[in-house]
Amino acid sequence: MRRSAALYGILGLVLLSFGLVDYFISSGFRLFVWVNLAGGIFAIVLWITSSRSELSSITTGRSARYGANAAVYSIAFIGLLIAINYISSLHHTRLDLTAEKVYSLSSQSINVVKDLQKPLKLYGFFQGGENPAARELYETFSYYSPKLTYEMVDPDKHPELAERFKVSVMGTTHLQYGGADSGEGTNVTDLTEESLTNAIIRATRSTKKVIEFLDGHGEADPDQDEGQAEGYGIIKKDLEGEGYEVRKLELAQLPKVPDDVNLVVVAGPIKPIGQHEIDALNDYLKHGGRMIAMYRPQRPDNPIDEDAMVKLAADWGVKVGNDIVVDQVVRLFEGPALGLNPIVQNYGDHPITKDFKQRTVFPMSRSLTPEPNLKAGLTVTPIAMTSDTSWAEVDLDTLFRQQKAELTAKDTRGPINVVMAVDGNLEQLGWGKGDARIAVYGSTDFADNQNVTQFFNRDLFVNSADWLTGEENSISIRPRSIRASRFRLTEGQFSIVFAFAVLLLPELLLIAGIVVWWERRN
Repeated sequence: MRRSAALYGILGLVLLSFGLVDYFISSGFRLFVWVNLAGGIFAIVLWITSSRSELSSITTGRSARYGANAAVYSIAFIGLLIAINYISSLHHTRLDLTAEKVYSLSSQSINVVKDLQKPLKLYGFFQGGENPAARELYETFSYYSPKLTYEMVDPDKHPELAERFKVSVMGTTHLQYGGADSGEGTNVTDLTEESLTNAIIRATRSTKKVIEFLDGHGEADPDQDEGQAEGYGIIKKDLEGEGYEVRKLELAQLPKVPDDVNLVVVAGPIKPIGQHEIDALNDYLKHGGRMIAMYRPQRPDNPIDEDAMVKLAADWGVKVGNDIVVDQVVRLFEGPALGLNPIVQNYGDHPITKDFKQRTVFPMSRSLTPEPNLKAGLTVTPIAMTSDTSWAEVDLDTLFRQQKAELTAKDTRGPINVVMAVDGNLEQLGWGKGDARIAVYGSTDFADNQNVTQFFNRDLFVNSADWLTGEENSISIRPRSIRASRFRLTEGQFSIVFAFAVLLLPELLLIAGIVVWWERRN
């Protein structure tokens, strides 16, 4: 019995230690705590009652001195940990080690929050005044700026706030910008980083800029929703989310481009654009206008007429090739195959692609090259280029009818420019003061509903719009609509998982190891 008394004491300390750890860390599942505490106390009492004679000698011998030193060192170590935790609480730093950066904001969200000029307060209206997902999202935003604060509100207890901020749906976040609780602000019901970032942009922008899509010539339609692959409904929603007002432009019925338009998008016309409209677009650009010009390749089975727009681009320094960009796609067990959806990973040095290293895809794209002998005052910059294995195929008839393409002397070897930016100094060009800006895309399918969500197409297109409209501070990588999955547990569920997965298994292994060691020792 005496030989096993010390073993009881050791096991008792192990049980008490694991019970106390669970008690202080988790609060939902208490069965594990009580079992360990009861077992630990019982084992220690058993050890004390079986070892009374040994205890007196232990407290006066050399082992007592060693034990006292160990206790002092342990207390000093615990004090050091407390000091480290206190200092870290004063200097809070977040470190996201997840592969998909689940607990970090996108660069756009961070820039938007850091650029706040006035205090911004988020009011989250939830049942009972609590929502763990909302609190986590609000805390992530507030981490990047001291000007952003938040408050969780129970609308049943504070109906006056819900009425003041016009909140009628549970789960609404109200954004109050400027610090005054006047009731003027923005409400958002979608609890995602993307929707909250867009709401902050809308709340902080003093003016709304206008983007108009040229209409009437078979261009991609911004009013066609996600169910129509060739439409631009998704990109319209993205632009509106960033605070732009998106409209259609029936230029054939107007004397000129309206004065309130900040950007005109010509998204791949199929039918010819009248000379009056071309003159109006040129006049708009010569007075400091902004434009995104997008093109489609000629197809034998579906002819288009973009001659007027091709000439307009040439007048501003960009030659649009009568070809289509082909790339070799290597498929497993099949070898190289022709692809008309080249992947782009190479970008030029330009504000549109600042810190942009992500992939984009350019389906059915024409090649773009700077015009020789550029006019003084025009600066043409390549923005996106395909890989070295690509080329610009000019034999479109063979390509589309026979599904064959081969790099010949007539073709242009890659890399091929598929996006170019034009900056025109109007004073040097002799047209006045200021500058004109154009972003030329060789592909119209690049931003349609089918492809805009592929890779980072959306970011490149919206970055182009931001540069053209002078919102260069908004150029960034935006939040992904699909984030990595998160497994959420209630407090009680977490306590159970923690007790059985984190504590119980190591405890059983430790007890088994101690018993085996004790038996071999004796």
